[in-house]
This record gives sequence, structure tokens and C-alpha cells, in this order.
Amino acid sequence: MLGIELTWKYAQPYSLTLAAITSCLWLFDRFIWRMWPVQKLISRPDLNGTWRVTLRSSFRIPDSKDPVAVVYGFAVIRQSFSSLSIRLMTAQAESFLVASSFSTQPDGTTYLYGVYQSDPSIHLRSGVSEIHYGSFKYKVIGRPPSQVSGHYWTDRNTNGSISLVDRKSVFFDSFIDAKESWDAC
Repeated sequence: MLGIELTWKYAQPYSLTLAAITSCLWLFDRFIWRMWPVQKLISRPDLNGTWRVTLRSSFRIPDSKDPVAVVYGFAVIRQSFSSLSIRLMTAQAESFLVASSFSTQPDGTTYLYGVYQSDPSIHLRSGVSEIHYGSFKYKVIGRPPSQVSGHYWTDRNTNGSISLVDRKSVFFDSFIDAKESWDAC
């Protein structure tokens, strides 16, 4: 229309700018947000690693009036600035995060809210514990975080408390691997 022939040389600056911006955003999302000077400026805590978990639940085994014993397990948290994955592993079940949100209060206290699905062992599903969904509210303690604690409630009308402590930077994919690592210490 203006008599200018469009060639690749006109698009190159935009392509290079887009590649540079995309690369910077990717680096920030994966790594830079965790680094010391940046971490001081943002309110999102770095929870990456495997945490030792203690659960206290109001759940009662069917046909029993006794609550279940304290449950011990591990939570594997994989996090970038824009995403969060939590997999809670016990000897009896695995739970995984479906949705989550961080909230930082004016005093600097950070809370993590989430919805999860719990998948009990197939051997427990016929009468003891079925697949269920729940929600939680965790308080992140320390900067950098040294503990995460809070409470949860489920669609099977149970609730309880949870505490995550003793974080390791390794990511475990099974309860057995995590337990062996902690037992070796």
C-alpha cells in the first residue's frame, strides 16, 4: 500500500525482542524469583523440596469409634513463580493439588490455600477410605520457610491438622524412597 516491500529484515528486531523477553520471563519464572535479592522483594515463599509431614485427622475407621492414629508422610513441593505442585504421600494414600492460591497479609504472614484429591491405596477403597476431595489453609512460617502448618477439611465430613517440617532439597516420587532417605539420616 505504501510501496514498501515487506521482508524478513523488518521483522527481525521484533523476533529478537520477543525471544529476549520470553527468555527473561522463563528465567524469572523458573530461577530468578528464588534468588536472594529478588526473594526479598516478592511475597511468594519458595517451598521447593520434600517435607516431612504429620497429620492428625478426625477420620474414624468404619465400624469403629476410635480416630485413626497420627499419620506420618512426606509432601513433595515443586514450584516455579507461576505454578505449584504438591504431592502428599503416606503409606496408605497419595494426594495431589488441584488448585491453589497464596495470600500475603499486611503484616507479612503468608497463607497457602488449596484444593486437593486424595487417592487411597486400592486395598483401602472397599469400605475403609474412598477417593475424596478436600481443601486446606496452611500458614508458611519463617523466611526462608522452615515450617508449614494448618488445617484441612474433606468432602467426607472429616477435618484435621497438618504440619510440614524438616525440608530436604531432593524431590522424591514415592513414600518408600522418601522414608528410606529420612531413615538413613
